[in-house]
Amino acid sequence: MLQVLDADAVRRWYRSGLAALEATRAEIDSLNVFPVADADTGTNLLMTLRGAAEPVSEGGAAEPADRGAVADGDTDLAFEGADLAEIVTTIARRSLRGARGSSGVILSQLLRGIAEVVTAQTGLADGRVIAAALERAVILAYAAVAQPVEGTMLTVAREAAEAARAAASDSLVVVVQAAAQGARDALARTPSQLDVLGRAGVVDAGGRGLVVLLDVLDAVVAERTVVLPESRLASPRLDPCEPVDGLSPAYEVMYLIDTDDARVPALRAALDEIGEAVVVSGGDGLWNVHVHTDDAPAAVELGAAAGRPHDVRVTEIGNHRDRDGSPGTPDSVVAGRVVAVVLAAESGALPICDLLTRSGAYIVEAAELVELGASELVILVEEQGSLVERVRGVVETSGLPAHAFGVAAPVEFLSAMAVHDPHRSLADDAAAMQAAAASTRSAVVGPATDDQLTADAVWAISQLLVDGGDLVTVVSAEGIGGRIAHEMAAIRPDIDVNHLSVETLPSVVWLGVE
Repeated sequence: MLQVLDADAVRRWYRSGLAALEATRAEIDSLNVFPVADADTGTNLLMTLRGAAEPVSEGGAAEPADRGAVADGDTDLAFEGADLAEIVTTIARRSLRGARGSSGVILSQLLRGIAEVVTAQTGLADGRVIAAALERAVILAYAAVAQPVEGTMLTVAREAAEAARAAASDSLVVVVQAAAQGARDALARTPSQLDVLGRAGVVDAGGRGLVVLLDVLDAVVAERTVVLPESRLASPRLDPCEPVDGLSPAYEVMYLIDTDDARVPALRAALDEIGEAVVVSGGDGLWNVHVHTDDAPAAVELGAAAGRPHDVRVTEIGNHRDRDGSPGTPDSVVAGRVVAVVLAAESGALPICDLLTRSGAYIVEAAELVELGASELVILVEEQGSLVERVRGVVETSGLPAHAFGVAAPVEFLSAMAVHDPHRSLADDAAAMQAAAASTRSAVVGPATDDQLTADAVWAISQLLVDGGDLVTVVSAEGIGGRIAHEMAAIRPDIDVNHLSVETLPSVVWLGVE
Protein backbone atom coordinates (compact mmCIF):
# COMPACT_ATOMS: atom_id res chain seq x y z
CA MET A 1 0.00 0.00 0.00
CA LEU A 2 1.23 3.48 -0.86
CA GLN A 3 2.11 5.79 1.99
CA VAL A 4 2.12 8.92 -0.18
CA LEU A 5 0.86 9.91 -3.60
CA ASP A 6 3.83 10.17 -5.96
CA ALA A 7 4.34 10.87 -9.65
CA ASP A 8 4.17 7.21 -10.65
CA ALA A 9 0.88 6.73 -8.80
CA VAL A 10 -0.64 9.72 -10.60
CA ARG A 11 0.49 8.34 -13.95
CA ARG A 12 -1.19 5.02 -13.13
CA TRP A 13 -4.32 6.82 -11.91
CA TYR A 14 -4.50 8.80 -15.12
CA ARG A 15 -4.02 5.83 -17.43
CA SER A 16 -6.35 3.50 -15.53
CA GLY A 17 -8.89 6.28 -15.01
CA LEU A 18 -8.93 6.93 -18.74
CA ALA A 19 -9.46 3.24 -19.43
CA ALA A 20 -12.23 3.08 -16.81
CA LEU A 21 -14.03 6.05 -18.35
CA GLU A 22 -13.75 4.40 -21.75
CA ALA A 23 -15.26 1.25 -20.25
CA THR A 24 -18.18 3.13 -18.65
CA ARG A 25 -18.69 5.81 -21.29
CA ALA A 26 -21.86 4.20 -22.69
CA GLU A 27 -23.26 3.61 -19.20
CA ILE A 28 -22.66 7.20 -18.10
CA ASP A 29 -24.10 8.53 -21.35
CA SER A 30 -27.22 6.44 -20.76
CA LEU A 31 -27.68 8.01 -17.28
CA ASN A 32 -27.53 11.57 -18.63
CA VAL A 33 -30.88 13.32 -18.07
CA PHE A 34 -29.68 16.57 -16.41
CA PRO A 35 -29.30 19.43 -17.25
CA VAL A 36 -30.21 18.25 -20.79
CA ALA A 37 -31.05 14.65 -21.64
CA ASP A 38 -28.58 14.52 -24.54
CA ALA A 39 -26.67 11.35 -23.56
CA ASP A 40 -23.18 12.84 -23.71
CA THR A 41 -21.86 13.13 -20.13
CA GLY A 42 -19.71 10.01 -20.38
CA THR A 43 -18.36 11.20 -23.71
CA ASN A 44 -17.60 14.65 -22.31
CA LEU A 45 -15.79 13.30 -19.25
CA LEU A 46 -13.74 10.92 -21.39
CA MET A 47 -12.81 13.61 -23.92
CA THR A 48 -11.88 16.01 -21.14
CA LEU A 49 -9.53 13.57 -19.46
CA ARG A 50 -8.17 12.39 -22.78
CA GLY A 51 -7.38 16.04 -23.52
CA ALA A 52 -4.60 15.87 -20.92
CA ALA A 53 -2.78 13.52 -23.29
CA GLU A 54 -2.68 16.10 -26.07
CA PRO A 55 0.38 18.37 -26.34
CA VAL A 56 -0.41 22.05 -26.65
CA SER A 57 0.95 23.96 -29.64
CA GLU A 58 2.50 27.38 -29.44
CA GLY A 59 -0.79 28.88 -30.53
CA GLY A 60 -2.56 27.30 -27.60
CA ALA A 61 -4.59 24.72 -29.52
CA ALA A 62 -4.44 21.08 -28.62
CA GLU A 63 -2.66 18.94 -31.15
CA PRO A 64 -3.97 15.42 -31.84
CA ALA A 65 -2.39 12.63 -29.84
CA ASP A 66 -2.54 8.91 -30.36
CA ARG A 67 -5.45 7.31 -28.57
CA GLY A 68 -4.40 6.36 -25.06
CA ALA A 69 -1.22 8.44 -25.11
CA VAL A 70 -0.34 10.37 -21.98
CA ALA A 71 1.58 13.62 -22.12
CA ASP A 72 3.15 16.02 -19.69
CA GLY A 73 4.46 19.53 -20.25
CA ASP A 74 6.11 19.46 -23.65
CA THR A 75 6.86 15.74 -23.48
CA ASP A 76 5.29 12.42 -22.52
CA LEU A 77 3.75 12.13 -19.07
CA ALA A 78 5.60 8.85 -18.68
CA PHE A 79 9.05 10.37 -19.12
CA GLU A 80 11.53 9.71 -16.34
CA GLY A 81 12.20 12.67 -14.09
CA ALA A 82 8.74 14.26 -14.13
CA ASP A 83 7.83 15.07 -10.55
CA LEU A 84 4.43 15.07 -8.86
CA ALA A 85 3.89 18.82 -9.20
CA GLU A 86 4.64 18.78 -12.94
CA ILE A 87 2.24 15.95 -13.63
CA VAL A 88 -0.78 17.14 -11.64
CA THR A 89 -0.37 20.69 -12.96
CA THR A 90 -0.16 19.51 -16.57
CA ILE A 91 -3.17 17.22 -16.26
CA ALA A 92 -5.22 20.05 -14.76
CA ARG A 93 -4.10 22.61 -17.36
CA ARG A 94 -4.69 20.40 -20.37
CA SER A 95 -8.00 19.11 -19.02
CA LEU A 96 -9.13 22.73 -18.76
CA ARG A 97 -8.15 23.40 -22.38
CA GLY A 98 -9.88 20.27 -23.64
CA ALA A 99 -12.94 20.30 -21.33
CA ARG A 100 -16.22 19.26 -22.97
CA GLY A 101 -19.67 19.96 -21.58
CA SER A 102 -20.51 21.20 -18.10
CA SER A 103 -19.37 17.92 -16.54
CA GLY A 104 -15.99 18.17 -18.26
CA VAL A 105 -15.51 21.76 -17.15
CA ILE A 106 -16.35 20.78 -13.55
CA LEU A 107 -13.91 17.85 -13.74
CA SER A 108 -11.16 20.17 -14.95
CA GLN A 109 -11.81 22.46 -11.99
CA LEU A 110 -11.67 19.55 -9.54
CA LEU A 111 -8.32 18.54 -11.01
CA ARG A 112 -7.10 22.13 -10.72
CA GLY A 113 -8.00 22.23 -7.03
CA ILE A 114 -6.09 19.02 -6.37
CA ALA A 115 -3.09 20.35 -8.28
CA GLU A 116 -3.08 23.65 -6.33
CA VAL A 117 -2.80 21.93 -2.96
CA VAL A 118 -0.38 19.22 -4.02
CA THR A 119 2.03 21.65 -5.68
CA ALA A 120 1.92 24.03 -2.70
CA GLN A 121 3.10 21.34 -0.27
CA THR A 122 6.72 21.25 0.81
CA GLY A 123 6.28 17.78 2.29
CA LEU A 124 4.92 14.50 0.96
CA ALA A 125 1.35 14.05 -0.30
CA ASP A 126 -0.02 11.89 2.51
CA GLY A 127 -3.63 11.36 3.55
CA ARG A 128 -4.13 14.78 5.14
CA VAL A 129 -2.74 16.54 2.07
CA ILE A 130 -5.08 14.64 -0.23
CA ALA A 131 -8.05 15.40 2.02
CA ALA A 132 -7.16 19.10 1.83
CA ALA A 133 -6.72 18.79 -1.95
CA LEU A 134 -10.20 17.31 -2.35
CA GLU A 135 -11.68 20.11 -0.25
CA ARG A 136 -9.96 22.76 -2.36
CA ALA A 137 -11.19 20.99 -5.51
CA VAL A 138 -14.79 21.22 -4.29
CA ILE A 139 -14.48 24.92 -3.46
CA LEU A 140 -13.25 25.69 -6.98
CA ALA A 141 -15.87 23.47 -8.62
CA TYR A 142 -18.79 25.11 -6.78
CA ALA A 143 -17.37 28.57 -7.52
CA ALA A 144 -17.26 27.76 -11.24
CA VAL A 145 -20.99 27.05 -11.50
CA ALA A 146 -23.33 30.04 -11.70
CA GLN A 147 -26.24 28.17 -10.10
CA PRO A 148 -25.04 25.02 -8.29
CA VAL A 149 -27.63 22.24 -8.05
CA GLU A 150 -27.55 19.53 -5.40
CA GLY A 151 -27.90 15.91 -6.43
CA THR A 152 -25.29 16.36 -9.14
CA MET A 153 -21.57 15.79 -9.66
CA LEU A 154 -20.92 18.71 -7.31
CA THR A 155 -22.71 16.96 -4.44
CA VAL A 156 -20.82 13.73 -5.04
CA ALA A 157 -17.51 15.62 -5.00
CA ARG A 158 -18.41 17.53 -1.83
CA GLU A 159 -19.47 14.45 0.11
CA ALA A 160 -16.34 12.60 -1.02
CA ALA A 161 -14.22 15.47 0.32
CA GLU A 162 -16.20 15.55 3.57
CA ALA A 163 -15.67 11.81 4.03
CA ALA A 164 -11.94 12.23 3.38
CA ARG A 165 -11.71 14.99 5.99
CA ALA A 166 -13.78 12.98 8.50
CA ALA A 167 -11.30 10.09 8.22
CA ALA A 168 -8.83 12.38 10.08
CA SER A 169 -5.86 10.26 9.11
CA ASP A 170 -2.37 10.64 7.70
CA SER A 171 -2.83 7.32 5.91
CA LEU A 172 -3.27 7.82 2.18
CA VAL A 173 -5.09 4.51 1.84
CA VAL A 174 -7.57 5.32 4.62
CA VAL A 175 -8.35 8.79 3.25
CA VAL A 176 -8.78 7.74 -0.37
CA GLN A 177 -10.86 4.73 0.62
CA ALA A 178 -13.11 7.02 2.67
CA ALA A 179 -13.44 9.48 -0.22
CA ALA A 180 -14.35 6.72 -2.67
CA GLN A 181 -16.95 5.28 -0.30
CA GLY A 182 -18.33 8.75 0.41
CA ALA A 183 -18.71 9.34 -3.32
CA ARG A 184 -20.52 6.02 -3.82
CA ASP A 185 -22.90 6.77 -0.96
CA ALA A 186 -23.56 10.29 -2.27
CA LEU A 187 -24.23 8.97 -5.78
CA ALA A 188 -26.83 6.55 -4.46
CA ARG A 189 -28.68 9.46 -2.85
CA THR A 190 -28.79 11.71 -5.93
CA PRO A 191 -32.23 10.48 -7.15
CA SER A 192 -33.76 11.68 -3.87
CA GLN A 193 -32.06 15.09 -4.15
CA LEU A 194 -32.81 16.02 -7.77
CA ASP A 195 -36.37 15.52 -8.93
CA VAL A 196 -35.59 14.76 -12.56
CA LEU A 197 -33.29 11.91 -11.50
CA GLY A 198 -35.98 10.47 -9.26
CA ARG A 199 -38.56 10.64 -12.07
CA ALA A 200 -36.15 9.00 -14.49
CA GLY A 201 -35.05 6.35 -11.99
CA VAL A 202 -31.33 6.98 -12.46
CA VAL A 203 -28.37 8.38 -10.53
CA ASP A 204 -26.49 11.46 -11.69
CA ALA A 205 -24.31 10.83 -14.73
CA GLY A 206 -21.48 13.21 -13.80
CA GLY A 207 -21.47 11.84 -10.27
CA ARG A 208 -21.14 8.33 -11.64
CA GLY A 209 -18.09 9.41 -13.63
CA LEU A 210 -16.49 10.87 -10.51
CA VAL A 211 -17.13 7.63 -8.61
CA VAL A 212 -15.36 5.72 -11.40
CA LEU A 213 -12.27 7.91 -11.07
CA LEU A 214 -12.15 7.74 -7.26
CA ASP A 215 -12.59 3.96 -7.33
CA VAL A 216 -9.58 3.75 -9.64
CA LEU A 217 -7.55 5.99 -7.31
CA ASP A 218 -8.54 3.75 -4.40
CA ALA A 219 -7.22 0.69 -6.24
CA VAL A 220 -4.00 2.48 -7.23
CA VAL A 221 -3.08 3.64 -3.72
CA ALA A 222 -4.00 0.23 -2.26
CA GLU A 223 -1.80 -1.33 -4.98
CA ARG A 224 -4.60 -3.58 -6.15
CA THR A 225 -5.07 -4.60 -9.77
CA VAL A 226 -7.41 -2.08 -11.38
CA VAL A 227 -10.38 -4.06 -12.68
CA LEU A 228 -12.38 -2.05 -15.16
CA PRO A 229 -16.04 -1.71 -14.15
CA GLU A 230 -18.74 -3.45 -16.14
CA SER A 231 -20.87 -1.10 -18.21
CA ARG A 232 -24.48 -1.40 -17.05
CA LEU A 233 -26.67 0.60 -19.39
CA ALA A 234 -29.52 2.52 -17.80
CA SER A 235 -33.02 2.93 -19.21
CA PRO A 236 -34.22 6.30 -17.89
CA ARG A 237 -37.96 6.79 -17.78
CA LEU A 238 -37.51 9.75 -20.14
CA ASP A 239 -37.15 9.95 -23.88
CA PRO A 240 -33.39 10.35 -24.66
CA CYS A 241 -34.10 13.77 -26.15
CA GLU A 242 -36.70 14.89 -23.60
CA PRO A 243 -35.78 18.16 -21.89
CA VAL A 244 -35.66 18.37 -18.14
CA ASP A 245 -38.02 21.30 -17.60
CA GLY A 246 -39.79 22.36 -20.75
CA LEU A 247 -37.80 23.08 -23.89
CA SER A 248 -34.07 23.50 -23.55
CA PRO A 249 -31.98 26.32 -25.02
CA ALA A 250 -30.96 25.97 -28.64
CA TYR A 251 -27.18 25.87 -28.28
CA GLU A 252 -24.32 24.72 -26.12
CA VAL A 253 -21.57 27.33 -26.37
CA MET A 254 -18.05 26.68 -25.17
CA TYR A 255 -14.84 28.64 -25.55
CA LEU A 256 -11.54 29.38 -23.89
CA ILE A 257 -10.92 32.96 -22.87
CA ASP A 258 -7.77 34.85 -21.95
CA THR A 259 -8.82 37.42 -19.38
CA ASP A 260 -7.99 39.00 -16.06
CA ASP A 261 -9.28 36.68 -13.32
CA ALA A 262 -11.03 39.63 -11.65
CA ARG A 263 -13.36 39.96 -14.65
CA VAL A 264 -14.64 36.39 -14.47
CA PRO A 265 -17.40 36.83 -11.83
CA ALA A 266 -19.06 39.55 -13.93
CA LEU A 267 -18.76 37.38 -17.07
CA ARG A 268 -20.29 34.41 -15.26
CA ALA A 269 -23.20 36.57 -14.04
CA ALA A 270 -23.79 38.05 -17.51
CA LEU A 271 -23.85 34.59 -19.11
CA ASP A 272 -26.34 33.46 -16.46
CA GLU A 273 -28.65 36.27 -17.65
CA ILE A 274 -28.83 34.89 -21.20
CA GLY A 275 -28.61 31.17 -20.57
CA GLU A 276 -28.37 28.28 -18.14
CA ALA A 277 -25.96 25.52 -17.09
CA VAL A 278 -23.29 28.22 -16.85
CA VAL A 279 -19.87 26.96 -15.77
CA VAL A 280 -16.75 29.13 -16.00
CA SER A 281 -13.61 27.46 -14.68
CA GLY A 282 -9.88 28.07 -14.76
CA GLY A 283 -7.48 30.65 -13.37
CA ASP A 284 -4.20 32.44 -13.96
CA GLY A 285 -5.58 34.24 -16.99
CA LEU A 286 -7.05 31.23 -18.84
CA TRP A 287 -10.69 30.21 -18.38
CA ASN A 288 -13.09 27.72 -19.95
CA VAL A 289 -16.63 28.97 -20.58
CA HIS A 290 -19.73 26.73 -20.90
CA VAL A 291 -23.34 27.90 -21.32
CA HIS A 292 -26.62 26.65 -22.80
CA THR A 293 -28.36 29.54 -24.54
CA ASP A 294 -30.70 30.54 -27.36
CA ASP A 295 -28.34 33.37 -28.34
CA ALA A 296 -24.95 31.93 -29.19
CA PRO A 297 -23.54 35.15 -30.71
CA ALA A 298 -24.38 37.06 -27.54
CA ALA A 299 -22.55 34.47 -25.41
CA VAL A 300 -19.42 34.92 -27.50
CA GLU A 301 -19.78 38.70 -27.51
CA LEU A 302 -19.86 38.72 -23.70
CA GLY A 303 -16.56 36.84 -23.79
CA ALA A 304 -15.11 39.35 -26.22
CA ALA A 305 -16.09 42.17 -23.90
CA ALA A 306 -14.30 40.48 -21.00
CA GLY A 307 -11.16 39.30 -22.78
CA ARG A 308 -10.00 37.29 -25.80
CA PRO A 309 -12.20 34.27 -26.55
CA HIS A 310 -10.78 31.51 -28.74
CA ASP A 311 -11.43 27.85 -29.64
CA VAL A 312 -15.15 28.68 -29.84
CA ARG A 313 -17.47 25.64 -30.20
CA VAL A 314 -21.22 25.97 -30.76
CA THR A 315 -23.31 22.77 -30.71
CA GLU A 316 -27.03 22.59 -31.38
CA ILE A 317 -29.02 21.00 -28.56
CA GLY A 318 -31.95 18.73 -29.41
CA ASN A 319 -35.62 19.61 -28.63
CA HIS A 320 -34.93 23.31 -28.22
CA ARG A 321 -36.71 26.66 -28.47
CA ASP A 322 -36.44 28.81 -31.55
CA ARG A 323 -35.22 32.38 -31.00
CA ASP A 324 -38.82 33.63 -30.61
CA GLY A 325 -39.40 31.16 -27.77
CA SER A 326 -41.55 28.79 -29.83
CA PRO A 327 -40.72 25.09 -30.07
CA GLY A 328 -38.16 24.15 -32.68
CA THR A 329 -39.10 22.19 -35.74
CA PRO A 330 -39.38 18.41 -35.42
CA ASP A 331 -36.13 18.01 -37.35
CA SER A 332 -34.26 19.91 -34.65
CA VAL A 333 -34.71 16.96 -32.28
CA VAL A 334 -31.73 15.27 -33.94
CA ALA A 335 -30.27 18.28 -35.71
CA GLY A 336 -26.52 18.62 -35.82
CA ARG A 337 -24.13 15.72 -36.41
CA VAL A 338 -25.64 12.27 -36.06
CA VAL A 339 -23.97 8.87 -36.02
CA ALA A 340 -26.16 6.41 -37.90
CA VAL A 341 -25.66 2.64 -38.04
CA VAL A 342 -27.00 0.61 -40.95
CA LEU A 343 -27.11 -3.14 -40.38
CA ALA A 344 -27.94 -6.00 -42.74
CA ALA A 345 -31.26 -7.41 -41.54
CA GLU A 346 -30.08 -10.98 -41.93
CA SER A 347 -26.86 -10.40 -40.02
CA GLY A 348 -26.89 -11.72 -36.39
CA ALA A 349 -25.55 -8.44 -35.12
CA LEU A 350 -28.88 -7.22 -33.75
CA PRO A 351 -28.07 -7.86 -30.03
CA ILE A 352 -25.59 -4.99 -30.24
CA CYS A 353 -28.28 -2.48 -31.20
CA ASP A 354 -29.04 -1.45 -27.61
CA LEU A 355 -25.36 -0.80 -26.85
CA LEU A 356 -25.03 1.35 -29.95
CA THR A 357 -28.24 3.24 -29.22
CA ARG A 358 -27.12 4.00 -25.68
CA SER A 359 -23.80 5.20 -27.09
CA GLY A 360 -25.72 7.82 -29.04
CA ALA A 361 -26.06 6.12 -32.43
CA TYR A 362 -29.26 5.81 -34.44
CA ILE A 363 -30.02 2.36 -35.92
CA VAL A 364 -31.70 2.95 -39.27
CA GLU A 365 -32.21 1.46 -42.68
CA ALA A 366 -30.46 3.01 -45.66
CA ALA A 367 -33.67 4.60 -46.93
CA GLU A 368 -34.27 6.31 -43.56
CA LEU A 369 -31.00 8.26 -43.42
CA VAL A 370 -32.43 11.45 -44.92
CA GLU A 371 -35.46 11.30 -42.57
CA LEU A 372 -33.20 11.72 -39.52
CA GLY A 373 -33.12 15.47 -40.20
CA ALA A 374 -29.40 15.67 -39.37
CA SER A 375 -27.21 18.43 -40.76
CA GLU A 376 -24.20 16.05 -40.83
CA LEU A 377 -23.92 12.27 -40.80
CA VAL A 378 -21.26 9.75 -39.88
CA ILE A 379 -22.61 6.42 -41.12
CA LEU A 380 -21.28 3.07 -39.92
CA VAL A 381 -22.37 0.33 -42.30
CA GLU A 382 -22.13 -3.38 -41.72
CA GLU A 383 -20.00 -4.90 -44.46
CA GLN A 384 -22.53 -7.28 -45.98
CA GLY A 385 -22.86 -7.63 -49.75
CA SER A 386 -23.38 -4.30 -51.50
CA LEU A 387 -24.83 -2.52 -48.45
CA VAL A 388 -21.95 -0.03 -48.17
CA GLU A 389 -22.27 0.97 -51.84
CA ARG A 390 -26.06 1.32 -51.47
CA VAL A 391 -25.67 3.64 -48.47
CA ARG A 392 -23.11 5.76 -50.27
CA GLY A 393 -25.54 6.04 -53.17
CA VAL A 394 -28.27 7.31 -50.84
CA VAL A 395 -25.86 9.87 -49.38
CA GLU A 396 -24.73 11.09 -52.80
CA THR A 397 -28.32 11.49 -53.98
CA SER A 398 -29.38 13.35 -50.83
CA GLY A 399 -26.51 15.83 -50.97
CA LEU A 400 -26.09 15.65 -47.18
CA PRO A 401 -22.62 16.30 -45.71
CA ALA A 402 -21.82 12.73 -44.72
CA HIS A 403 -19.08 10.14 -44.44
CA ALA A 404 -19.96 6.45 -44.68
CA PHE A 405 -17.63 3.51 -44.13
CA GLY A 406 -17.90 -0.22 -43.68
CA VAL A 407 -17.48 -2.04 -40.38
CA ALA A 408 -16.67 -5.74 -40.37
CA ALA A 409 -17.47 -6.93 -36.83
CA PRO A 410 -19.82 -5.95 -33.97
CA VAL A 411 -17.05 -4.92 -31.55
CA GLU A 412 -15.62 -2.61 -34.21
CA PHE A 413 -18.82 -0.55 -34.03
CA LEU A 414 -18.15 0.02 -30.33
CA SER A 415 -14.53 0.99 -30.98
CA ALA A 416 -15.69 3.59 -33.49
CA MET A 417 -18.27 5.02 -31.07
CA ALA A 418 -15.64 5.23 -28.32
CA VAL A 419 -13.71 7.91 -30.23
CA HIS A 420 -16.68 9.82 -31.66
CA ASP A 421 -16.28 13.52 -30.93
CA PRO A 422 -18.96 15.87 -32.33
CA HIS A 423 -16.76 18.89 -31.60
CA ARG A 424 -14.26 17.89 -34.30
CA SER A 425 -14.80 18.58 -37.98
CA LEU A 426 -16.97 16.02 -39.76
CA ALA A 427 -14.04 14.69 -41.80
CA ASP A 428 -11.74 14.37 -38.76
CA ASP A 429 -14.43 12.70 -36.65
CA ALA A 430 -15.26 10.16 -39.35
CA ALA A 431 -11.56 9.46 -39.99
CA ALA A 432 -10.89 8.84 -36.29
CA MET A 433 -13.90 6.53 -35.99
CA GLN A 434 -12.95 4.58 -39.10
CA ALA A 435 -9.35 4.21 -37.90
CA ALA A 436 -10.51 2.96 -34.49
CA ALA A 437 -12.76 0.36 -36.09
CA ALA A 438 -10.07 -0.78 -38.52
CA SER A 439 -7.44 -1.12 -35.79
CA THR A 440 -9.63 -3.40 -33.65
CA ARG A 441 -8.87 -7.10 -33.99
CA SER A 442 -11.95 -9.17 -33.25
CA ALA A 443 -13.20 -12.72 -32.72
CA VAL A 444 -16.42 -14.53 -31.87
CA VAL A 445 -16.44 -17.41 -29.40
CA GLY A 446 -19.26 -19.92 -28.96
CA PRO A 447 -21.88 -21.09 -28.76
CA ALA A 448 -20.80 -23.15 -25.77
CA THR A 449 -21.44 -23.72 -22.08
CA ASP A 450 -20.39 -21.02 -19.61
CA ASP A 451 -17.21 -22.81 -18.53
CA GLN A 452 -16.19 -23.56 -22.09
CA LEU A 453 -17.01 -19.99 -23.18
CA THR A 454 -14.71 -18.60 -20.50
CA ALA A 455 -11.84 -20.90 -21.41
CA ASP A 456 -12.27 -20.36 -25.16
CA ALA A 457 -12.52 -16.59 -24.75
CA VAL A 458 -9.33 -16.38 -22.67
CA TRP A 459 -7.50 -18.44 -25.30
CA ALA A 460 -8.88 -16.29 -28.14
CA ILE A 461 -7.85 -13.09 -26.34
CA SER A 462 -4.34 -14.47 -25.92
CA GLN A 463 -4.17 -15.09 -29.66
CA LEU A 464 -5.47 -11.61 -30.47
CA LEU A 465 -2.84 -10.09 -28.16
CA VAL A 466 0.02 -11.73 -30.03
CA ASP A 467 0.17 -8.68 -32.30
CA GLY A 468 0.00 -6.28 -29.35
CA GLY A 469 -2.72 -4.30 -27.65
CA ASP A 470 -3.65 -3.23 -24.13
CA LEU A 471 -7.45 -2.93 -24.13
CA VAL A 472 -9.77 -5.92 -24.48
CA THR A 473 -13.51 -5.49 -25.06
CA VAL A 474 -15.78 -8.38 -24.07
CA VAL A 475 -19.44 -8.34 -25.12
CA SER A 476 -21.39 -11.13 -23.46
CA ALA A 477 -24.00 -12.07 -20.92
CA GLU A 478 -23.24 -10.41 -17.58
CA GLY A 479 -21.79 -13.33 -15.64
CA ILE A 480 -19.53 -14.54 -18.43
CA GLY A 481 -17.78 -11.21 -18.91
CA GLY A 482 -16.91 -10.99 -15.22
CA ARG A 483 -15.36 -14.45 -15.28
CA ILE A 484 -13.32 -13.64 -18.36
CA ALA A 485 -12.08 -10.39 -16.77
CA HIS A 486 -11.09 -12.30 -13.60
CA GLU A 487 -9.15 -14.90 -15.59
CA MET A 488 -7.37 -12.23 -17.63
CA ALA A 489 -6.41 -10.27 -14.49
CA ALA A 490 -4.64 -13.38 -13.19
CA ILE A 491 -2.59 -14.07 -16.31
CA ARG A 492 -2.25 -10.60 -17.89
CA PRO A 493 -2.62 -7.92 -15.19
CA ASP A 494 -1.21 -5.36 -17.64
CA ILE A 495 -4.28 -5.66 -19.87
CA ASP A 496 -7.47 -3.64 -19.31
CA VAL A 497 -10.72 -5.57 -19.88
CA ASN A 498 -13.86 -3.63 -20.79
CA HIS A 499 -16.99 -5.78 -20.35
CA LEU A 500 -20.34 -4.83 -21.89
CA SER A 501 -23.38 -6.89 -20.92
CA VAL A 502 -25.89 -7.99 -23.57
CA GLU A 503 -28.37 -10.50 -22.16
CA THR A 504 -29.43 -11.64 -25.64
CA LEU A 505 -26.00 -13.28 -26.04
CA PRO A 506 -26.40 -16.18 -23.55
CA SER A 507 -23.95 -18.57 -25.22
CA VAL A 508 -21.72 -16.37 -27.42
CA VAL A 509 -18.94 -13.89 -26.66
CA TRP A 510 -17.76 -11.09 -28.94
CA LEU A 511 -14.15 -10.03 -28.41
CA GLY A 512 -12.10 -7.08 -29.53
CA VAL A 513 -8.48 -6.03 -28.91
CA GLU A 514 -7.01 -2.58 -29.42
